[in-house]
Amino acid sequence: MSKKLLSVFGISILVSLSACSTSQVTSSKISNVSTQHQQAIARYFNEAQTQGVIVIKKGEQIDIYGNDLTRANTQYVPASTFKMLNALIGLENNKVTVDDVFKWNGEKRSYPIWEKDMNLSEAMSLSAVPVYQELAKRIGLDLMTKEVKRVNFGNANIGTEVDNFWLVGPLQITPIQEVEFADHFAHKKLPFKPEVQEAVKNMILIKEVNGNKIYAKSGWGMDVTPQVGWLTGWVEQADGKKVAFSLNLEMKSNLPGSIRNEIVLKSLDDLGII
Repeated sequence: MSKKLLSVFGISILVSLSACSTSQVTSSKISNVSTQHQQAIARYFNEAQTQGVIVIKKGEQIDIYGNDLTRANTQYVPASTFKMLNALIGLENNKVTVDDVFKWNGEKRSYPIWEKDMNLSEAMSLSAVPVYQELAKRIGLDLMTKEVKRVNFGNANIGTEVDNFWLVGPLQITPIQEVEFADHFAHKKLPFKPEVQEAVKNMILIKEVNGNKIYAKSGWGMDVTPQVGWLTGWVEQADGKKVAFSLNLEMKSNLPGSIRNEIVLKSLDDLGII
C-alpha cells in the first residue's frame, strides 16, 4: 500500500493508493485546484442529479474534481473498462489476434447492435459484452487470475467465474487506480509487449478535438446496486504530452449513457486539456 498526495479544493490530502504493480509511486507535485474549475465541474454532476468525480493525472500530479470526492478512493466494479485489460491479456498470451472474428451464434443479445460477427476492435467500440466474455473463456480462469494479479489491477480478485467478475465482482477498483492504469497504458508502461499495447490503444480512440486525441473506454455496471458509470482513458495532446483521466459516477435510472462522455469533454475543455 502506497501513499500519494492529492490536491482537492486547493488542499493537499494524503490517501491510500494500491496502484498497478507497474507503477512505482512517487511523491506528487502539490498543486492548487482552481476553485472556479472545481465548482464548474461539480455543477456538471449536480445538473445530472448524480454523484461523481473525475480524476486527472498529469505527470506525477493527481487532481480530483466533482461533487462527491470520496468516490475517488472508493472501490467499484470496473465494468467494461476491464475490456482494455481483457484485450491486452488475450493478445499477449496468443488467445486472440486483432483479425480474429467472433461469430454470432444467432441467439438474441441485450442489444441488436451486438447481433453480428465482430473482431476485438469493433466489439470494443460497441462495448459488446458477449465477445469479451468469450475472450475471457479462451483465456481461462487460471491464466486470467495470474495476469490480473501480475498487473495488480484494483483488488486483483476475480473469484471463480471467468466471464462476469468485472461486471458483478469480486473485482473492484478505485478511480485513482483506474487513472494510474490509464497513465501507464498511455505511456506503454504496462507489463505487455509494446505492440500489444499499441494494438489495444488503436481500438479505443473515441474522438479528436483540436488536434488532441482522446483514447478511452466506457463502463456501466448495470448488475450492481447502485449502478456505476465510468469513462477512463487519456488525452494525447497535439504536442505529444499525455494526460490521463477517469470519470466515475452513479448511473441513475434517468441518465443516458452519453452523460459520461459529455461530462468528461466539458471538464477536459474547462481544464485546458483539449
